[in-house]
Amino acid sequence: MFCPDERLIVTQLNNTHDLALNLFCVDRPQLLMLTLDSYKRQHEALDVDDLEVMLQVLRKFPGMYAIFNCGERGGCSRVHKHLQGLKGPPYAFDYLISALNDPEKKVPFQYFLHHFSEGFETTTAKDVLSIYTTLLTQCRSLMNFEEKDAPPHNVIMWADHLIIVPRRAGCTEGASANAGGMLGSVWVTGQAHIDEWLRIGCANVLRELGVPSQ
Repeated sequence: MFCPDERLIVTQLNNTHDLALNLFCVDRPQLLMLTLDSYKRQHEALDVDDLEVMLQVLRKFPGMYAIFNCGERGGCSRVHKHLQGLKGPPYAFDYLISALNDPEKKVPFQYFLHHFSEGFETTTAKDVLSIYTTLLTQCRSLMNFEEKDAPPHNVIMWADHLIIVPRRAGCTEGASANAGGMLGSVWVTGQAHIDEWLRIGCANVLRELGVPSQ
């Protein structure tokens, strides 16, 4: 069970999640959305309650994007199910969007994307869940993932888009990344981690952590 310091809790959302400040933030502000049900785990897929609070945060704080790191191979750092809100935009977001229609732009890993033409302002959590479930099925097929649990993956929600990044590993040769890292914001604790990324090569790290592009 994870109990955040009460001084960090901002409010409660929908009687399902605590909205809290992240004590170990990489940017300010950085938000945590933690399930009140302490038995929910980070290796489980998002449900309609999770997506509802993600939408609420995106609507309330339009300059933020929301992420979810599913499982250890998805880059999660704690087992209690939680989502995060970060200052946008995600660094590689525009590049990933444009790369879908520009063969000259190369992305080292495969990803799935959906644009909600009606916008997050009017999209319901059930609508997002339907698309998320479809993309997760594609993710499972791509990875030949036959386990009952959700396949390891990252979720990024920003600018009326949902991005799913299938993950093979959380770390390779000392270089690690979560959803933010897969979109260009690598979280490191010191120069040694930076050196590992540079030694291996950023594209090589992302290729190993995700599913390599064809």
